[in-house]
Amino acid sequence: VNLGTWLETQRQQKRKGELDISLEKHLEEVGVIWDLCKEKWKNSYRLLVKFQQREGHANVPSSHKEEGVNLGTWLETQRQQKRKGELDISLEKNLEDVGVMWDVFKEQWENNYCLLVKFQQREGHANVPSSHKEEGVNLGTWLNTQQTQMNKGELDISLKKRLEEVGVRWYFFKEQWG
Repeated sequence: VNLGTWLETQRQQKRKGELDISLEKHLEEVGVIWDLCKEKWKNSYRLLVKFQQREGHANVPSSHKEEGVNLGTWLETQRQQKRKGELDISLEKNLEDVGVMWDVFKEQWENNYCLLVKFQQREGHANVPSSHKEEGVNLGTWLNTQQTQMNKGELDISLKKRLEEVGVRWYFFKEQWG
């Protein structure tokens, strides 16, 4: 008999409440894991905490691996499950406690907006040159992307208003780039 098959049979019997309690105890003593999905989740969460403590944030790049586990893919799966309403509320809370942001685009936009405000306060205007970087972020490119989205009618009106409130002049882009 294949050991893996036998062990899966024991797991099924335990789920059904049909596994002899003494056998269950013996299997636990030798380290049998009853719920592999739950154990895998716990391990990935442990790796996320490790990443967060090392990096200072929980925004794992999609292709990032930690100890051989594709942590970025795992985190995106958690986000998808939350969007679908399939993520257990206790797991959601655990992820939020370590700093997981559910809407990465929104967080990135807010971070870039804060950099724009910082630029505006320092320079006295919000006319960011196209190649300007602020704290490693190409703020000029980001602002140009906002202009492109506005021109296509894809920039949310509330975001457009916030940009204008900080002093973004849309015609500046036409002057700068022709």
